[in-house]
Amino acid sequence: MSDRRPDDRGSAALSRRTFVAGGLLVGVGGAMMLGDSYAFSQTVASRVTNVATAEDESALLGVSPVSSVEAGGGETPLVTVTNNTATVLTVSTALADSSQGSVTPASSSLESGASNTVSVSVAGGSATGTNALSFGITATDGEGISISMTRSVDIVKPASLVRSIRDQSRNNNAEYQVTYQVSGVDTFDSITVTFENLDLGWVGDVTKSWTDTEGVITYSRGGAANSEYLITFDVYDASGSIVLSESVTDIADGDEPPGNQQPTDPDGPRLESFTVTDETLHNNTDYTVTYELSNPDRFEEVRVTFENTEPNKSWATRTETAGAFTTGSVTYEQGGTEGDTYEITVDVVNTSGIVVDSGTVTHVAGSDGTVSFPE
Repeated sequence: MSDRRPDDRGSAALSRRTFVAGGLLVGVGGAMMLGDSYAFSQTVASRVTNVATAEDESALLGVSPVSSVEAGGGETPLVTVTNNTATVLTVSTALADSSQGSVTPASSSLESGASNTVSVSVAGGSATGTNALSFGITATDGEGISISMTRSVDIVKPASLVRSIRDQSRNNNAEYQVTYQVSGVDTFDSITVTFENLDLGWVGDVTKSWTDTEGVITYSRGGAANSEYLITFDVYDASGSIVLSESVTDIADGDEPPGNQQPTDPDGPRLESFTVTDETLHNNTDYTVTYELSNPDRFEEVRVTFENTEPNKSWATRTETAGAFTTGSVTYEQGGTEGDTYEITVDVVNTSGIVVDSGTVTHVAGSDGTVSFPE
C-alpha cells in the first residue's frame, strides 16, 4: 500500500511546476508575477533545470528599467536586460503605444551572462505622469525558452530654462533686468547668472545666485554702456552638477538680445484688457491707463511702461506701478513731448516678481482720444 498523499505530484514535469523563492512567484510553463511592479510576465521553459528566482535583475532575464524618461528629451536609457540563462537569447523590446516614440535596439542577440541597454526616444507631445510609458520585452532561444513581460516607467517634462533679458542701458550705464524660470529639474538646487564684460577688463565679472525656480535678477555698471557682455545661465541640481546652461552675448545699448521668451504661470494672473486715454494738451503728454486682470492668485502688481521712442528722448520714458487690485489705473504726465511716439506696455507681475503676461500698444501723444488692447 502506497503512503503517497493524493496531492503529492512527486517528480511531475518541470514545465508544469510553480516555485516560491524569496517571496517571488515563479511559474515554469505558466504565468507568473515578477517583483513589486505588478507587471505581467510569462515564462515557458521546457528544458530548464535550474530556475533563478528573486528580483527582476536575477531572474532568467534580468530586467532593470530606469525610474523615468523625459518627453522630447532625445535618446535616453530605458532598460538594461541581462541574460541569466546558459544559452543565447534573442531579446526584443517594443513600446505598447508606438506613437509615444521608438526604442533602440528593437532586437538584439544576447550571449549567456551578457547585458544590453535599450534606449528610448519619447515623442515631445507624449503625456507625462506615473507609469505613462509601457513597453514589452520578449526573449527566446528559439527552442525551449520563451520569456515575455511588460513594464512601465514615468514620463516627466524635460528640464527647461525660460529667460528674458531686458537691456535697460542708458546714460553710459550698462543695466539689465533678467527674468528666469526653471522647470523639469526634480532636484533643483540653484541658478547662477554671470555677467562678463568682453570689452572692458576693469569692469570684472559679476555672478548672482538664486535658489528659487523663478525670479528676477538685476545688473548695473556705470561707464559700461555700449560694451559687449556675455550673460551665462547655469542651473544646478542637488548633486552640484550643471543640468542646464545657456550663454547670450549682447551689446549694452538698450536693445534686447535675441531668444527672449515670456515665462508662464498657468495658475497666475492674466491681462484681460487695458485702455489708454490720451488727454495731451499744450505740448504736455497726459496718459491714463485703465486695466483689468483675471486669475488673482499669485498676483503682485501691474507695471505700465511709457517708452518714448523718439531719438534723444529717453529721459521721457518712465514706468508706473499699481498693485493689490485686479482692476485699476495709472497715469503719466510729461511736458515737451506732444507729437512723440510712445510704446505703452502693461506687464502683469506675479508674487515671484516675474512678468507672466503683458500687452503693448503704440500711440502718438495728442493724436487720438483712446486706444485699447486687445484691439
